[in-house]
Amino acid sequence: MLRLPAFATLRAGRILLWGVAPPFSSEALRGILLRRGEEILAPGPVEVAFAFPEWTQPRRVIPHQVRMERGGVIRAPWVTLWLVRFGYEEPRAELEGITPEGERVELLARDLDLDAVEAYIAVPTWQRCAGGVWVEAGPSLQIRLDSEEDWAAAWLERMLPPPVARALEGLRQEAVRRGMPWPVLYRARENRFDGESRRQIEEMLLLARALRRHRLTLPRLEALTEAPLDL
Repeated sequence: MLRLPAFATLRAGRILLWGVAPPFSSEALRGILLRRGEEILAPGPVEVAFAFPEWTQPRRVIPHQVRMERGGVIRAPWVTLWLVRFGYEEPRAELEGITPEGERVELLARDLDLDAVEAYIAVPTWQRCAGGVWVEAGPSLQIRLDSEEDWAAAWLERMLPPPVARALEGLRQEAVRRGMPWPVLYRARENRFDGESRRQIEEMLLLARALRRHRLTLPRLEALTEAPLDL
């Protein structure tokens, strides 16, 4: 489960995650969202769980544990990442989890569509999150859809310990010079990162895949009060 320095809001029937980069502050962002009339469901930090749809049932499953075909057991918080990377290679792996409604489920890895990851937050019951907004300083007001890699990297810069964030930034710069997406280079060098940092990096990339991503730049955070948002 991913723990995000974020606010969760309800907007036009959709749940959005909001994050902010210095020099803007989380408290200032919260106040402006309230003045805009946003309904804040979770003031932060926000716990995010990942779910997958079943192929033959109209339900989603949040995995808690997997027993691999070879007999080993993978438990939270690594079970989701294992499924995304190895689930199709071990289709008979036995999985335990719950639905967002709290129903306990036992099934096989092959029963889930592991390419269709979804993000859920507890507010207080599990609700699907539709999008995420990253707010940062810029010369003028601009709202744009962001790539998975760039959006995840913006959050990770704030979430990771400074030495790890600097190492990831160096890796990203090298990836740009080599003309390749930074997650590809990261996969080749992931063993250089400690386990907890690896988990956060991979879960952030997974969250970016699950959401519709926006980057919002503002000369002053107060400009968000009047920004014409259509997210």
